[in-house]
Amino acid sequence: MRSVFYPRLVNGSFGDPALYVHLAHRGHALLFDCGDLHVLTPRELLKIRAVFISHGHIDHLVGFDALLRSFLYRDLNLQLFGPAGIIDQLAGRLASYTWNLTAGFSFVLTVREWRGKRLEEAVFRAENGFAVEPQPGRDCSDGLLYETPFCSVRAARLDHGDIHSLAFSLEEPLHIAIHRDALERRGFLAGPWLGHFKDLVLQNRPGKTILDVPLTAGGIEKVVLSELVEEIASTERGMKVCYVTDAAPTMENLRKIIDLARDSHLLVIEAVFAHKDLSRARLRNHLTARIAGRLGRLAGAMRLRVFHHSPRYLDQPELLAAEAQEAFCGGLPTAPGGTGKCCP
Repeated sequence: MRSVFYPRLVNGSFGDPALYVHLAHRGHALLFDCGDLHVLTPRELLKIRAVFISHGHIDHLVGFDALLRSFLYRDLNLQLFGPAGIIDQLAGRLASYTWNLTAGFSFVLTVREWRGKRLEEAVFRAENGFAVEPQPGRDCSDGLLYETPFCSVRAARLDHGDIHSLAFSLEEPLHIAIHRDALERRGFLAGPWLGHFKDLVLQNRPGKTILDVPLTAGGIEKVVLSELVEEIASTERGMKVCYVTDAAPTMENLRKIIDLARDSHLLVIEAVFAHKDLSRARLRNHLTARIAGRLGRLAGAMRLRVFHHSPRYLDQPELLAAEAQEAFCGGLPTAPGGTGKCCP
């Protein structure tokens, strides 16, 4: 399967949490958590169309100002999703600056906070000095926060001490593979039209729809959509990337993570402590590397990437990844309680 999601941990395994996901053929990107973003270029930042914040701790939100500054002069609407309280947190952040020169600016920030059953919304406009403008919310008991014809993002609420931290799954509704050899046989020239073709398939457009297909020899050929699907494409289950961070090692959290990450192509999950430091992990409400690996295995994830490592392991930088991979590939870790199975 050719990837349509290109995820990158902006700050590696030890730095601030921020997962940048480039969407192939879209020219856009999604951002999961907003730690330090100085590594990203202005071009990369401006591709972001939606940001998903797990919770409001400083290492997950400190990059918001850099993101805001990049978007401030642009005619764009940036969407941001987070847990309960994120609207007030960002309203306070925005109110801490002086906005007397933004009257003609068109940038809009739309913030939505998920409260478990409802998704509440507020709009902040640069031209209004980013004053909070409450909007009607909607039911969201299924956790589906974001949906387009080519991807969706669903959330689960995890306990992180006395607050909630959101975990996210990014999914492609249907994967459409293009057969390059079939394009060559028909003399079709690969290009942007293929993105339009995929969109029509995802939107279930009628098979009799006509497309203008460019030819390698020049000119175009009008081809029926159903004919193209049969000749140049095949479909399969869409890609899925799951992002999990800042979760206490409780049985309820572990069940939720397994459910959310089920059959992921990639699970990006925190591994803050080594399992020998489980008591510290419980105290700080974080996962150990062994638990992270075992969760990936039980969820049936194809690949595992661990991050959010504690700096106490900087002198052993491969320790946590190795521990997680051992559990992921078939080790027998103990449960968060110390004995027995790691998860139900």
